[in-house]
Amino acid sequence: MSISKIGNISGYGQIASGKRINRAADDAAGLAIANKLKVNAQGTKVATQNTQAGIHVTNIADGGYNSIMDRLQSIRELSIKAMNGTNSASDLQAIQGEIDQQLLGIGEVARNTVYNEQKLLDGSMATMEIASNPTGKGSSIKMYSATLEKLGLEGYSVLGGEINLDAIDKAIEKVSSDRSSLGASANGLAARERANQVAYENMTAAQSRIEDLEMGKAAMNLRKEETLQEVKLAMLNKKKEQDRNILGLF
Repeated sequence: MSISKIGNISGYGQIASGKRINRAADDAAGLAIANKLKVNAQGTKVATQNTQAGIHVTNIADGGYNSIMDRLQSIRELSIKAMNGTNSASDLQAIQGEIDQQLLGIGEVARNTVYNEQKLLDGSMATMEIASNPTGKGSSIKMYSATLEKLGLEGYSVLGGEINLDAIDKAIEKVSSDRSSLGASANGLAARERANQVAYENMTAAQSRIEDLEMGKAAMNLRKEETLQEVKLAMLNKKKEQDRNILGLF
């Protein structure tokens, strides 16, 4: 191996890897900072993924509430229809049959609105913690119950007595309030997601500025060093030749 190649092993390694720092000896302080930035960046990346999953949860829960709201509106309309004095007993029975189907649907939505095997609307979960920060902490989503019992509609009927529209209105109000809370959680998670993405980009950019090699400059410096080594080698060979000539005179 020539002197020039021996002198430029580090330079060749940097160009081959595209990195200015390949080992602690290249820049110990820079390596420590770059590693810390990498750890924080990766933590932030995972936190962003967690936040996105949390947003999916709010979207699924809101979709369930949307279905329940449609059914509540239908029950209210059927109840008003049942209030009309022109209805016969069989008419009321038919209306109650439709209401029962809507109530059954609400119960199914409350039981079956699920994210990753976790039920969202049956009251089994008070809050869902979202690790939206690289520290593992972050946000929480308050979960609610949309069962018929919690909506105050268990056993709701338009038969044999005064029809209670207040119960329907209160159920609609509860669903609207629950959806509003979910929407606020979704907005907060979306803001955290954007902040995490910006932080990740900034940290990876900072890491790149410390670790990455400026290829054009590195190649120029390497060529300059090689040229100097070649000149030194040529001068050394010339001196050796001169020494041999001097010895030959004697």
